[in-house]
Amino acid sequence: MSQGTLSPAQPAGNGGAGIYQNIATRLGFLLFLVFAWQVATMVTDIPSYLLPSPLEVASEFVRVVGDGTLFHSLRLSLSRMFIGYGISIVGGIAIGVLLARSWLVKQTLGSLFLSLQSLPSICWLPFALIWVGLNEGAVIAVIILGALFSIAITTESAIRNIPPIYTKVGRVLGARRVVLSRDVLFFAALPELIGGLKIGWTFAWRSLMAAELIRQDILGVGNLLETGRQFSNMPLMFAAIFTILAIGLTVDTLIFGNLERIVRRRWGLEK
Repeated sequence: MSQGTLSPAQPAGNGGAGIYQNIATRLGFLLFLVFAWQVATMVTDIPSYLLPSPLEVASEFVRVVGDGTLFHSLRLSLSRMFIGYGISIVGGIAIGVLLARSWLVKQTLGSLFLSLQSLPSICWLPFALIWVGLNEGAVIAVIILGALFSIAITTESAIRNIPPIYTKVGRVLGARRVVLSRDVLFFAALPELIGGLKIGWTFAWRSLMAAELIRQDILGVGNLLETGRQFSNMPLMFAAIFTILAIGLTVDTLIFGNLERIVRRRWGLEK
């Protein structure tokens, strides 16, 4: 590709201008979808209890914000998420390092973790309710089991994919063991590791919403969705869905998106 030519997936700007252009494009597309949704509810005969209009959903959203229901549910959900996901990060990275460094662990636990990763995390809820009890611990356990295996497997892959030349150069420069792992191997694996943490967050967030949706005895954003179903309140269900999507998009863009951008720029991978 000649100098100055942009690939089709890149905006016509760079730096901050490119970021603002991406935000404007996404916002414009979302506004178009809302407009099309509003027109569809006006020109069709679909009853509002099946497909409410954006104005009805917005009105319900304002109601749950005004009476504090949404913020209280968000606080409970995010507190569970941070605890469970934090434990998953620590445990997943530790297990991933063992899988990458120990042949015995790889041959014994590696295939087991691959199998467990394919198991939907909500399947752990009945076991968690029996093993942990009808409390917050059961939901947190589901979050941990939903994200732990994916983070461990991605960590192992990140370490194994480090080019051998990095290790050789580090040793030539005098780095040994702890220094080599801390100053060379960690940063070499960091770009792929961040991707694994992002996937782990997605699995953990899905696990939390599924657990809150099924557990009717606890409050949370997922429980708002079930409450709307019980009372045939379709606007509340849409408001809960949009809140779930907004949290996921915010974390993906502001946290992981910025981390990936910083790492790509620091490692000279920014296009």
